[in-house]
Amino acid sequence: MRPGSGVYLSLGRAAAQYTQYKFYKFYNFYRLYSTYMYETHSLSDLIHTDPRFKQLKERLGGYARGSDEYLAQLINELPLTSYPDYKAYLKRQSVPLPKGSASGNDSSSHSDIFRNVLSPGNLVTCIDQCLATGYDHFMFSVRQYGSNDCLGERVYDPETKQWAPTYSFQTYSEVAERAHALGSGIMSLVNVKRNRPLRSNDFKVAIMAHNCPQWILTDVACQAYSLTNTALYETLGPRTSEYIMNLTEAPVLVFAKCNLYNILSILPDLEHVNTLVCMEDLTQHELDTINTHLLTRTFNKNNERISMFTMKHVEEVGRLNNIPVIPPTPETVYTISFTSGTTGMPKGVVLTHQNITASNAFVLSTMKIPEAKRGKQLYDLCFLPLTHIFQRQTTSYTLSMGVAAGFLHKPDPLVLVEDLKILKPDFLSMVPRILTRFEAGIKTSLAQSAVQSTIASSIIGSKAARFASHGGTDRSLLNSMLYHRVLIDKIKDSLGLTNNSVIVTGSAPISHDTLLFLRSALDIGIRQGYGLTESFAGMCLAEPHERDIGSCGAVGISTECRLRDVPEMSYFARRDLKGELQLRGPQIFSEYYKNPDETSKVLDSDGWFSTGDVGFIDKKGRIHIIDRVKNFFKLAHGEYIAPEKIENAYLSSCPYISQIFVFGDPLKTFLVGVMSIDPDAVRSFLGERRPELGAMSPADLVATINADAALRREFLLLINRGIEGLQGFEKVHNMVVGLDLLSVDNDTVTPTLKIKRLVATKHFRTELDALYAQGSLIRTEKL
Repeated sequence: MRPGSGVYLSLGRAAAQYTQYKFYKFYNFYRLYSTYMYETHSLSDLIHTDPRFKQLKERLGGYARGSDEYLAQLINELPLTSYPDYKAYLKRQSVPLPKGSASGNDSSSHSDIFRNVLSPGNLVTCIDQCLATGYDHFMFSVRQYGSNDCLGERVYDPETKQWAPTYSFQTYSEVAERAHALGSGIMSLVNVKRNRPLRSNDFKVAIMAHNCPQWILTDVACQAYSLTNTALYETLGPRTSEYIMNLTEAPVLVFAKCNLYNILSILPDLEHVNTLVCMEDLTQHELDTINTHLLTRTFNKNNERISMFTMKHVEEVGRLNNIPVIPPTPETVYTISFTSGTTGMPKGVVLTHQNITASNAFVLSTMKIPEAKRGKQLYDLCFLPLTHIFQRQTTSYTLSMGVAAGFLHKPDPLVLVEDLKILKPDFLSMVPRILTRFEAGIKTSLAQSAVQSTIASSIIGSKAARFASHGGTDRSLLNSMLYHRVLIDKIKDSLGLTNNSVIVTGSAPISHDTLLFLRSALDIGIRQGYGLTESFAGMCLAEPHERDIGSCGAVGISTECRLRDVPEMSYFARRDLKGELQLRGPQIFSEYYKNPDETSKVLDSDGWFSTGDVGFIDKKGRIHIIDRVKNFFKLAHGEYIAPEKIENAYLSSCPYISQIFVFGDPLKTFLVGVMSIDPDAVRSFLGERRPELGAMSPADLVATINADAALRREFLLLINRGIEGLQGFEKVHNMVVGLDLLSVDNDTVTPTLKIKRLVATKHFRTELDALYAQGSLIRTEKL
C-alpha cells in the first residue's frame, strides 16, 4: 500500500503481510499494528498547512507538488529551522504538549510529552508522499542527479603496488544499474536452489564486510527487491555471526574477501546458507578451487547445494534473468540491525522503510547546505562502520540528495587523514575518540614552534572567547581576512577538512573543551547528536554554533519524547525534568527480531520505548544525557554511585584522557579507575613539570606514570580539579593508565564503545585489587 491514502499501515494490509513475516507470530496482532500506526504527515504537508512556513510555501509555488523538480527545490530550501526565524528557534526548540490534550501526558511519574517546536501538531513520517521508502529516495537521486558521482574509492594497482592518488567514482545511474542486476542475480541464484519462484523475496541477505562501495551496492539491491538485510560484525567473532545467520535463516552471505577464512570456519554450523558472494574479483581457477576443495560442506540442512560466486558473476546472472524490481512499501522491513549489547548475544532491531523516511525527514529538516554549495557536487567520507546504524543513517541522508560517498582505501583508521586530504569531503560523521585525536594532533603540531604556538594560542583563544560569549557563525573581517589566512585554513588543509562545512559526532559524550577547541581551530560547526539503533540512529541534533554547548539538541520532527521517574537514583521527571528518556514516533522501531520478551521490556502498550538513558530537558527544550539507568551501586558509606554519569563527566571535562572505566568496591569508601590517556596531551602537560617525560615514547610514559605514585597523584589531582558537577565521593581516588585499554579486541567494550562492566571488572581485576591495596592517593586533599 502506497502513501496517499492517509495511513501507512492498515489492519487489512497487516493481515496480508502476517504470513510473510514469521516473526510477527510472537506478538498480539492487534496490539502490534494499532500501537505503531502513524498517519502520513509529510514535511511538505507541514509546509503547506502551517502558516509559519508561508514564505517557504511561496518559494515552492512554481512547482507541481510531488514532482521531482518540486522535491529537488524543497530539499534545496531546507533546513526547516531557518523558517520563519532561526534565532527564535534557538531560544525555544521543543515544547510540551498541553496537559489534557489527546496527545498530552497527565501521569504523575512522567514529564510532559515534548515535540519539536517546528511541528508540535503532528509527527513527520517522510519528506513527501512520493518519497515513502528509502528506495524512493535513492531512485529520486538517480533521476535527478544520474550523472553525479555516487560511490568512490582509490584503486589499487597490483603492478606498481600503489594506491591511486585520486578517487574514482561510479555515477548514480551506474550504481542503480549494478544494484538492480545484483538484486536480480541474488534472487535468481537463491531461489533456484530453494526450488522457489524467482520473484520470491521471503529471505534475508547477510553482509560481512568493511565499508566499501560493494556494501552500498548490496544494500540498494536489497531495497530494490524488498529484501531484508542484516550486517554481521567482523569484530564480535565467529560465534556471533553464526548466531545471527541461523536466527535470521539467511540463505545468502555477501562478504569481503578478507573474511573468507572466518566464513569457511563457521560454514559447517550455518544451517541455511546456500549462496556465498565474494565482493572482490576472483579468477575462475580461484573460484573453482574454493568450490571444489574448500567448501567441504556442500549441502545445508535443507539439502540445498552450497556454492560461491563473485559479485560480478551474480550481476551477470541478474542481467540475464532481469527480474523486475519489487519496490518496498513503508512497512517493508529494511534491515535487522543487531545491537552490540553489553551482555549476551545481540538483539536484532527490526527497522522498516518508514523508519528510514522518518529519519531522512528529520536530518533534512535540520542540516543546512551552505548557499555557495547548493547545486554543486558534494562529497562525504563513509568512515564509521556500516554495521552500525549511525553510518547507515548518514549514508541514507547523503544518497537522498545526490552526494557522493568515498571510502577509505583500506579498513584502517590510520589512513583517515591521508584519504581526507584527497577526498576533501563536505560532510563528516565522527565519534569523539577521533575528534580528540584531531585535537591532540593540532596542539602537538602548533607546539613545535614557540612563535607559531603563541600566535595560534592568541587566535584560538580569541575565537573561543567569541563562541563562548556570542555563538553563531563568525562573519567578521578579522576572521576571514586574518585568522583564516594565518592559521585556520592551514589547520583544515592539514587534516583534509578544506571543504568541510559540518562535523556530526555521536555514540559517546564529547568533552566541552574539545568541542570548543575544534570549533575555534577549524571554524566549522560541530554538532553532537543522540540516538540508538532502536531510533534509526540520531533523533536529535544540537545546532552547530550555539553558545551554550553540550546538549544533544531538541527532539526531531519525527519523534516525541518524555521523561520517566527513576526514584532509586533520585531522578524525578515532573519536579526536575530529569529521568529516563522515552521515545515514540515513526522513527522508532517496533520490535526485536524473534525476541518478544526483550521487546516487552522496553516497549509499552502505548508505543513508548524506554531508552535506559537518563536525561534532562533544559529551558530551550534541548536534551542532555547525564546517566544510565541501572548502572549504579553503593559504596561502603551508603552513597549511591552512577558510574556512567561519572565517566561522562570526566570525558567531557578532561582532554588528557580518551577512555575511563570507573569501579567501586561495595566494601570500600572510594572509587578507582582505569584510564586510557592521550600521550601527546599528557606529555605536554607533565613535561612542563618534569622535562624528561617530554621525550618519552607513549609506552614508556604509561609505565612511568603507573610506577610513580607521586606523579600519578599529581596527574590525578589535575584531572579531578577540572571536573564539575561531581561530589568528592564521586571522584576517582586512584587509577591505572594505559593506551586503548578498553577495546573490542579484549571484549571490554562493544563496537559502539559501550563498556561491558562485568567483563571489564573481570579483565582488570588484578589492577583494581592493586589500586585498592595501595589506597587513596588523594584522601587528604579537598576535592
